[in-house]
Amino acid sequence: MHSEIRSNSDSKPLSLAVVEEQEANAASSRVVKARFPKRPLRSADNGQLNNTSVKKKSEPSTSVKKKQKQKNDSYLIGDPITADEAQERWGWRYDLKSQRSKGKDCTSNDDDEDKIISNVECHYAEAHIGDCIFCLGDCAYIKGEGAQKHVGRILEFFKTTDGEEYFRVQWFYRAEDTVMQGVAAFHDGKRLFYSTVMNDNPFGLKSNSASSSGFYFDMEYLCGVFNISKLSNCKSDKFLNNSSKVPVLALAPCTETVPAAATVTSLEIIPSCETYKEKLVLLDLYSGCGGMSTGLCMGAKLSCIDLVTRWAIDIDKSACKSLKLNHPETQVRNEAAEDFLELLKEWQKLCKRYAINNKENTRPSRSEVSRSATNNVSSSSGADIPTGEFEVASVVDICYGDPDKTGKRGLKFKVHWKGYGTSEDSWEPVEGLSNCQERVQDFVIKGFKSKILPIPGDVDVICGGPPCQGISGYNRFRNVDSPLDDERNRQIVVFMDIVEFLKPKFVLMENVVDILRFDKASLGRYALSRLVHLKYQARLGIIAAGCYGLPQFRLRVFLWGAHPTEVILIFWTKLTDEISLVV
Repeated sequence: MHSEIRSNSDSKPLSLAVVEEQEANAASSRVVKARFPKRPLRSADNGQLNNTSVKKKSEPSTSVKKKQKQKNDSYLIGDPITADEAQERWGWRYDLKSQRSKGKDCTSNDDDEDKIISNVECHYAEAHIGDCIFCLGDCAYIKGEGAQKHVGRILEFFKTTDGEEYFRVQWFYRAEDTVMQGVAAFHDGKRLFYSTVMNDNPFGLKSNSASSSGFYFDMEYLCGVFNISKLSNCKSDKFLNNSSKVPVLALAPCTETVPAAATVTSLEIIPSCETYKEKLVLLDLYSGCGGMSTGLCMGAKLSCIDLVTRWAIDIDKSACKSLKLNHPETQVRNEAAEDFLELLKEWQKLCKRYAINNKENTRPSRSEVSRSATNNVSSSSGADIPTGEFEVASVVDICYGDPDKTGKRGLKFKVHWKGYGTSEDSWEPVEGLSNCQERVQDFVIKGFKSKILPIPGDVDVICGGPPCQGISGYNRFRNVDSPLDDERNRQIVVFMDIVEFLKPKFVLMENVVDILRFDKASLGRYALSRLVHLKYQARLGIIAAGCYGLPQFRLRVFLWGAHPTEVILIFWTKLTDEISLVV
């Protein structure tokens, strides 16, 4: 479930306000470290009220006050909140004031945008802005750089000892305001992301109001670590159901530990758990020889989680042979990821037709048995078989594409012919097998039971490292003008399309560091944006291989995704704080 942002005021459902901002003369390109994106800036001097206070429900008695109100129709109203209540609710601010009076530094940040105002005199519960009255807890549009309107929740109204009036805002992020930026255009425009980012803003509000805009938020954005995760219970108990939690890969260590003297992690030194907490199956995309999936499975066993690589896909034939040799239990497919995705879609249709919706009709009728027996007698005698036609003994495999290089792509079945050896097996289009549907049905039912291919809901973990050749800075000929025109770069799109189709619990994508540099990090932002659009929690960061025992300083980018019902993996801190993106 998600929460809808509404006003706490009984008079209006959701008031909108615009805070005047000074124009920003920012450079066209700059490096942002761990503060991303830029939040609405506070005005330095525009629209501030004079020291003259405005009384509740009374018109200014002097012409000066009348002119002031006409010039700026935003001001605090009502009586100040009592000192005791203000101290209880915002004691930290009054403590800063006390520290300042003792000559101590009262600011929490040198950045003017995040500076906390300490010389507070009193707090208010309401403010008049344009034609609307705002209360504490109301949400508002707040103008940022240019004409951009940001969304925030009002936490405080207060006046300083200098007579200036301020309000404190907690910010919500749109998808395009997060690390996803320009590649988030396909997200729901009404979807916001909760954050704990807050700052103080001076009054200077234009008269502007509108009705409820239907915004909602269902996840939290942590801009300091490029993390988008589900809301914690303390923030939204009623929005998410966290009753069912599954152990997360490599989070909880096993009671037994790996020997400290061990320098190489091998299957022999991994502790064995008598009872695994969870059994998960994995699909390895762009698997190569299976290094990533093997490492994940070995690491999972340290947490007493039985993670098994059930399927692996790679376009390199030699790599597939190597993986199959070392992991004979894995269904290894030597094909392009695009063809694999189309195959999954066709396989789901076949399973629904033959194995899922027709479970009650899997046994042939008496007439079919009789007809089959008659056909068998005829076949055994070798009579009535038209010249040039062959009898299908069984269907042994399935693929999507053009394995025989005939120029015709589509769904193909590998057929074993009656009376011939396996060397004569051939790929046949599904249209050519219309007269032997029972053989196709037998193959689909058997394949469905043995899970030769996954259908949505079968996969717990998808991992993979899409090709990096079109991204790496070592490639002097990479397409800098249109990265997705490179077929290798488009594999990131295919990777996310497979995730969208299979809907696993966890996703792990790896790539080179240049994915956060090349074309203003558009490919990295796209990958994260797709996960968040699919309602996955997402966390992006850089890991140095040397921090994990390898004798090299190899940096790689990892993107974790986790279903909202799961707990997203967190395993780096300082490294992520040093990430720099060109924006």
